[in-house]
Amino acid sequence: MIRRDFFKYSIFTAALLTTNSAIASIPNKNRKSKIVICGAGFAGLTCAKNLKQLNNINVTLIEKNNNFSSCPFSNLWLGDVGNISYEDLNYDYYKTIEKNNFNFINEEIIKIDKNKKLVYTTKNIIEYEYLILTLGIDYNYEKIFKNKKKIQECKIKAPAALKPGSEHLALKRMIKNFKSGNFIISIPNGAYKCPPAPYERACIIANYFKENNIKGKVVILDPRDKPAAKPYKFLEAFKKYYKNYIIYKPYSQFKDVDFIKKKITYKNFDENQIEYINKKIDFEEANIIPPNQANSLIKKSNLEVDEMGWAKLKKPTFRSTSSEDIYILGDSQGEYSFAKSAQMANSCAYIVSEEIVSRIKNKSFDYKNNMPGNVCYSMITKNKAVSITHNFKYKDTFIPSYEISEISHDVADAAKGWYFGLINDILEI
Repeated sequence: MIRRDFFKYSIFTAALLTTNSAIASIPNKNRKSKIVICGAGFAGLTCAKNLKQLNNINVTLIEKNNNFSSCPFSNLWLGDVGNISYEDLNYDYYKTIEKNNFNFINEEIIKIDKNKKLVYTTKNIIEYEYLILTLGIDYNYEKIFKNKKKIQECKIKAPAALKPGSEHLALKRMIKNFKSGNFIISIPNGAYKCPPAPYERACIIANYFKENNIKGKVVILDPRDKPAAKPYKFLEAFKKYYKNYIIYKPYSQFKDVDFIKKKITYKNFDENQIEYINKKIDFEEANIIPPNQANSLIKKSNLEVDEMGWAKLKKPTFRSTSSEDIYILGDSQGEYSFAKSAQMANSCAYIVSEEIVSRIKNKSFDYKNNMPGNVCYSMITKNKAVSITHNFKYKDTFIPSYEISEISHDVADAAKGWYFGLINDILEI
């Protein structure tokens, strides 16, 4: 039975405790593990824990970072909303390792040999029977910049901040030091991590300007005709709460940035000329989000990706089309119309755990009767939020249905319960 009980529980309840233990390690030599998981995010941690609880088999989790850092709720921390602290986003791995007794390798993955079934890290070589890749996204700056120097400059001066860590810290500094002018958020075409994140970020930054009497405007450059997620609720929020603080520019695609002249060039559809023309806009700070793609390790490992760089899967499973024994979970996959969200990664990880245990026991597994679920919350003001829930059925592929809430205080309360409930589920703190 998939853990749908947690999916319901996580929406309404919260648990936040502290941890203290020691990380398990593997000696510097070749090792064998029944299951190797690459990446200790929402999907990887869920898989490691659930596999051990379902069937006490040899599981090894590999992660290059020495602590867990959350993207969900990071926008609230950026804008000083909801009393979210840095500690609410960052946690150690000790408690869940100690409780579930899986192997943990705190090293970077160098390469994967899918033919020999080997994972190479900086100090170890691990042989696997089943491999689960929960590696997340990479940015594809090369799609917008040909100059490597410009790419590096953009990473430092206008961080995308869809990955936790230094990018979030830099963006926080930019917001706190902002005095006046335009704060640009550019959104990429195609799929990207957490579709509502840039629009929520715009609301939270605008709220910060409003609360602190900062004469600034958040300008959203969006290549779409309307926001990529919860579109009409975000448009309502921009108009109702942030009329003097947010400028939403649809049909506007980022083209270039000049950090010396402080100007951004974007392509915008001109209704009078009935064509796209290049325009320029002044800015003081910018949050430039480049096109996203699957983590580069997937392609380097000769695992098939689509034309946009997302991992291809064998329907209706999460197995790579390039290997029956390699599963790809979370934000890297591009086969299904799943939101690239924490809850979706967590939900799919429960399903994959069940399927792998069934394979080990030589039992069949019916994906079509084990559907994932998703819930996603977006803060609109300091005490109001909107949510969307997705359910799925299967017919040739996963087909979603969804429901969007009203913007309300109750949804904001539920958001906090969901977040800390999810953190407790994966880390057991």
